[in-house]
Amino acid sequence: MIGSTDGAAPADRGPEVWTTRALFARHKLIGICGVALLVLLVAIILAGVLGSSTVVVSDSSTCATWSSAKETQQLAYGQRYIREHGALPSGAPSPTSVVAAINAGCTQAFDNDAEQDVTVVQAIKG
Repeated sequence: MIGSTDGAAPADRGPEVWTTRALFARHKLIGICGVALLVLLVAIILAGVLGSSTVVVSDSSTCATWSSAKETQQLAYGQRYIREHGALPSGAPSPTSVVAAINAGCTQAFDNDAEQDVTVVQAIKG
């Protein structure tokens, strides 16, 4: 019989549909590893964002700490230094002069590999 479908191949269902659920069902181990890697990546990113702390500069801060402070933090310390200690030994009364003096003193400390030992007050005094 020509019109009979007995023994014929099953009808074509079309292209296979790729969904996340179907992929996880077929490849459980790869899916679990992928999710674990994604969670690890998110944890590393969050640790980097949340772990970055603000540097606080004080009289006892070392040149290494000073060098990692932002410009605004350095200027804020310069203002605080002028308020607490008065003008620089050279007579300069501005926060930018304080920052410049610390930068000059800390440059010498870095040249002598003493950036962990020299404080910002010591850097000002030379």
